[in-house]
Amino acid sequence: MFIPTGQTINGVTFYRNNIFCGSVGLVTDLECKILSPNPRYTYGCLSEFSYTLTIPAENMTEYEQGSVWRCIYFGSSIFRSPDVTLAIAGKLHV
Repeated sequence: MFIPTGQTINGVTFYRNNIFCGSVGLVTDLECKILSPNPRYTYGCLSEFSYTLTIPAENMTEYEQGSVWRCIYFGSSIFRSPDVTLAIAGKLHV
């Protein structure tokens, strides 16, 4: 998720199936802050305008299959990502 052009708050909130999963952003000293993180995921700040949520491989289970994800700009909910449905690849049977 990237911060919208012209916006001044540097942070986003992540949602899984419409449920809050944590917020991440940069504070005034450019320190990456994570608020109320879900321990299943890893959060990060790539820059002052770009943020990540990663599902570690050990947590990539059937629980995540078909989950719907989005992130919303911390300053205004009108700025948000499209919904993305997670599809976990299965084993190829030959």
